[in-house]
Formats: sequence, structure tokens, C-alpha cells
Amino acid sequence: MFEMAESRGLPEATVSDLEHTFAERCLVPGDDAYDESISLWNSAAQRYPAVVVRCRNATDVVDALEVINAHDAPFSVKCGGHMTTGHAVVDDGVVLDLSPMDAVEVDTDEATVRVGGGAIWEDVNEVALEHGLIPPGIPETAGVGGFTLGGGMGVTGRLTGLAVDNLRTVEVVTASGEVVTASESENADLFWGLRGGGGNVGIVTAFEFDCVEAPRECLVANVLYPIDDAASYFAYFDEIAPTMHEATFPTASLITVPPIPDLPEDLHGELAVAGYAMGVVTDDAVETSLEEFADFGEPHVAMVYPADYTELYAPFHVPPGHRHHWESFYLHELGDDFIEAMLDETLPMPTPETAVSIYGLGGAINDVDSGATAYAHRDAPFALHLVTHWTDEADDDACIDWTRTSHAALRDFGTGGEYVNNQTDTDRERIRAAYGENYDRIAEVKAKWDPENRLTSTQHVETD
Repeated sequence: MFEMAESRGLPEATVSDLEHTFAERCLVPGDDAYDESISLWNSAAQRYPAVVVRCRNATDVVDALEVINAHDAPFSVKCGGHMTTGHAVVDDGVVLDLSPMDAVEVDTDEATVRVGGGAIWEDVNEVALEHGLIPPGIPETAGVGGFTLGGGMGVTGRLTGLAVDNLRTVEVVTASGEVVTASESENADLFWGLRGGGGNVGIVTAFEFDCVEAPRECLVANVLYPIDDAASYFAYFDEIAPTMHEATFPTASLITVPPIPDLPEDLHGELAVAGYAMGVVTDDAVETSLEEFADFGEPHVAMVYPADYTELYAPFHVPPGHRHHWESFYLHELGDDFIEAMLDETLPMPTPETAVSIYGLGGAINDVDSGATAYAHRDAPFALHLVTHWTDEADDDACIDWTRTSHAALRDFGTGGEYVNNQTDTDRERIRAAYGENYDRIAEVKAKWDPENRLTSTQHVETD
């Protein structure tokens, strides 16, 4: 066992000390649960640690850090493993696997939910929905931790803000192994840095969120247009998305029509432009807004229909094990020049699973001052996401090159900012773009709470 760990670059003494503390919850290559514990949603980013420690609570994280820091070992923190960067797993080091910390507690009087640092949104949603609450996340298997610490652009964003805007309090283990609480009134600087600063300033072992009081039945508008109508549709989206009801979250995308029964068979495999808007409150005003969204031109398909909250992301679901490269940036407007360039640069797309999507932001997301949280990008009404998926390793170069080339060709139309959660390339320039005008302040918070710069497996903020 120790020989295998040594071959992965970690001294035997480190492994021995962790095994002494964690016994069967300390996993090394060859153990039955090792492969599952290191699996990443993006198989193109897979890495192989020497040791995985399965943490059940904050005390376990503290105990693991005591060993890790004593040996100066590299480490990472894994919740859902959904980030395309693969930062949740570190080669040849120690992974703190928080997935056993998945408890979900609902306070119906306060309309809040408290969740463990290893929870995934799918499980949180099911518990909260039973009590008539919608958390500030997404109806997917993504981890709560990474999603939230990067800002958290969720379905209720235009109504109540990002996930970080709905945080009440967090339990944090600092890089030195101290357990603290952070909120607006307690360790406020740490709380500020955690709300959009990624994993740079602490390890969150519990989150408490405000939720939207709403039924689980939502409304959806779904439209599909010929690719020849793409320019006119995106121009329409540019106009209508900022005016839509704040309980909706609109998206416009270039896609390849998937072979699903709800869509005409003769369209399967064809390029198209799609509009998709979700409404989390089913009142007349939301329905009217969605009907207006779907009332344009001559679509192949135009529908407004009810859907369970848990099914809202069904059209976009990609199972684990695919390969991914994502990039993004924010826009003040679309405009004819950008739309023309987007169509010229991104079509054809490299695989049928790939999409170019534009999110309509605004509403409560933009009502917050850019300095109120570490997430800085509060003035942009749109975000573009290049979402590249493929399955064959032989397609790596073509798919990654397409994403990088498209991003480089289009990013000058943007604000200069990028969404950290949809970012795969993470050189220093790109990380500064992700944290924007708040980069230097995040660095100050990190220097205070992580003075030894131990938290590096993330879009890393430099402190000197």
C-alpha cells in the first residue's frame, strides 16, 4: 500500500499518519472505493491523488489538515467534482472528500435550508421542495460548494440573486485548521471573500441559505428556430431578455437538435437556435412574460408548459464521464456586430453535444453593489458560455481548440469579466478576469485567513 502511495508522489509517513487517524476512510489506489472517490464530471480533467480522506464533519477536516500541514503535503477539496477545471482532485496529493457531509435541514419558519459542505443540489432540492421551498441553486447534480463559492448563477437568480446573495451563514475550516462561523456580523471579511472568491480563503463545511417560497411546479417557455433565423432571434433576445419578469431565467443557444421524441424527427441532428426560459413562480404575470418570450417569428417549436422544478435542466443534462471544455464572458449587450461574429466564429460546432449559450441576467443579480461580495460582475445583463462536450479522447484537440479559438475571437465584445464557474483555462490573466475588480481585495482576505498559501487547488489568487 505504501509503495503505491510513494509512486504517486506522497511520502509513506504522510499516508501512515492519515491511515492512523482515518482507518478505512483513508483510501489509496487499489482500494475498492478509490476510483469512485476521485471521479470527476469532466473525464478530460481526471487526476490521481495518493490519498483520499472521506470527511464526515468539520472535525475530520481539522484532523486531516493537521497531518497535511505537518507534512506540507499538497491537497484539494472535493464536493461534487463538477468544475471543468478538475481542481477538486490534486495529482499525487491528498483529496479531502466532503461528499459524506451531505445532511440537509430545513427551517420552514425562516424559509431557510442548511446543508453540509459535500451536498449536491439534486439532494438539497428534493428535501426543500417537500416544504414548498426552492433553494438558490440549480436542478442538477452539481456540488453546492463549488457552485456557491464561485457566485452561483441559478434558476432563481433574477428573482433573489446569486447563491452567494442568499447565504446567511457558513461554517468554515481555515487552512490552519480552525473552525469558525462567518456571516455579515461575524468574521465579515471572510464571509465577503467566500461569496465569489472560490476556494481561496477557506473550506466551507456547512452553508445556510435563504430560499424562495414557491411550489415545485414551474413554467417553461421552449422555442426552436431554423439556423437561418439565428441572427434575428438573438437580436430579439437582446431586446426581450432584460425586460422579462424577474421570476424567469432566459437563455438563447446555438444547438444541434437532439434526437428526443418531443421534437420533430426531421430536425434531429440539424443546427438550430433555441430559446429556453424558466419561471419559478406560476402566476399570471410570469406566464404572460413567457408567452411573450415565445411569440417571435416562425419557430419550428413554440411551447409554454408546466414542469417540475427538478426537471427544468433536463434538456441540458450531460451525464458524468463526458469530456468538457467550457469558457465564458459577460456582455453589456449583444448587438449586430457581436451576433454576426458569434455565428461566423462558432459555426460549425465540433460535436452535436456542444452549445453556445447566452444567459439573460439582470434583476436581483445586478441590484447588488459590485463590492458587496467577492463576486464582482454585477452590471452585465448577459453572459456567454461556450459549452463544449465530447466523448472520444481522440477529439480532445479539436474540441479544446474550437473552444479556445471561439473565446479568443469573441471576448473583446465582452466586459472583460468571466464567470469563474464556467472557466476551464486558468492562467493568471484569466483568473484576474474571473475575479474582476475584487481580485486585490480577495488577495487581502486570503493573506489574512490563509497566510501560508495552502489553498491552491482552485482558480488561485496570488497574495504577493
